[in-house]
Amino acid sequence: MNTGFRIDTEINRRQTLRQTKQAALNALQKYEADWSSIHFIQVSEHVTFRIVTGEGEQFLLRIHPASKLREETVSELEWLSALKSKGLNLPAAVPDRQGDFVTETADNDGQRFYSTLLKWIEGERLEKGALTEEAVRKMGAMMAKLHEASSDFNPSSGFARPTWGSQSFHRDWAHLRQHHRHFIADEAFELYAKAAAKAADRLGTFTSHERNFGMIHADLHIGNIVFRDDEPYPIDFGRCGFGYHLYDMAQSIMGLYPSQRAYFIEGYERVRQMDDEAIPKLECFFIIAIVEAYSFHAENPLETEGLIEEQPYAQAILSAYVNGTPFLFQPLEVS
Repeated sequence: MNTGFRIDTEINRRQTLRQTKQAALNALQKYEADWSSIHFIQVSEHVTFRIVTGEGEQFLLRIHPASKLREETVSELEWLSALKSKGLNLPAAVPDRQGDFVTETADNDGQRFYSTLLKWIEGERLEKGALTEEAVRKMGAMMAKLHEASSDFNPSSGFARPTWGSQSFHRDWAHLRQHHRHFIADEAFELYAKAAAKAADRLGTFTSHERNFGMIHADLHIGNIVFRDDEPYPIDFGRCGFGYHLYDMAQSIMGLYPSQRAYFIEGYERVRQMDDEAIPKLECFFIIAIVEAYSFHAENPLETEGLIEEQPYAQAILSAYVNGTPFLFQPLEVS
């Protein structure tokens, strides 16, 4: 699990949490927010905390590893600001006492990190079983609005965000090949190899242009969407970068039921029309999303049991893709 934080063992995880909690408390001294409580949320690309002030105002404090390029976080906030200027309701960065949006901090032993503080987006996360058809359509429309708002985004000269495409897929595939034995048998992995090769070849034929490629969220699954008054709002832009819009969509629908994926696309097309070849391309990006997800979690022993349980369903999807059988909207038989 490559997050920049050492959480591969329980000892390392506890040390990371101890260090980042100290860094969070030290970082809060550099902001004007009159905080009264701090609540740990999770470790992902960053370690996150919910901050509550005495007046009940809430913020999201993120502690970033020093190994992550500061320019990438500055660029993430630049894109968020551009989207907010289009009227979208998104997390807003809060400057520190010096007027900076990215703040250096450290634990009590001098271990360096840096922090960002964002205004909290109120809302409730919903499990996929609790989503109505219309809620899923609104999620699709929300993604389309993000793509539309980014269509004329003009990044600054120092803008630095990753590109999600052929190179990143090859890196993730190489990493999964190295670590798959934690949860995938060698015989079963042969199907992964066939599906990955087919997806890589297909991806190499795609041509990017301003209507199908640009800045994307890249991680807009249901865990990064909150609902308020029946409307969805995106959160956690830490993985944002350049990529195909269909890649963005695959990341979102991978965790939905097959019928819900169709509703998501219906909602998307309320705002932006998809091209005639969108569904076969989306299947390709769906396979890429599966490989990336398993590559990301492959080295985390805390995830191993869950990854093993998912393999029969993953094998059914990979088999359908290799055999040219449509699978996005049809329930698959799992052996």
